[in-house]
Parts: sequence; C-alpha cells; structure tokens
Amino acid sequence: MTNTISGLVFILIGLLTMIGAALNWGIIMRPGRLFNRLAGETVARPVYIAAGLVLIVLGILRFAGINLFGR
Repeated sequence: MTNTISGLVFILIGLLTMIGAALNWGIIMRPGRLFNRLAGETVARPVYIAAGLVLIVLGILRFAGINLFGR
C-alpha cells in the first residue's frame, strides 16, 4: 500500500514539475530562484523537465514495487 501511494505522489510531482516548466508557471519558473537566476530560463526549463521525468520514472518503479534505495 505504501509503495502505491508513494509511487503516485512521485508521479504527480513529476507531472506538475514538467507541466509547470513547459507552461512557464510562476510557482515553478519564478525568476527570483537562485538556479533560475544563475542558469537562465533557457537552461532551467530543460533541467526542470528532466527532473520531472526522473521523478515520474522513480514513481513508476516504486509503483511497480521496485525499490532502488533498499527500503
């Protein structure tokens, strides 16, 4: 049961991160954040999309019952 819930949470956070970066949502792409200020918007967007994709993959693995971190 906990693998199912945590997997769904990872997938939802990953989806929100990817959609927020693609649609330039203020909560994700706020210009005052340190990473956005240092890297710029053209670098920050693909990094946020890649981070969202990693979270989605981790969520799918967790949902399937594959634990990468030994718990």
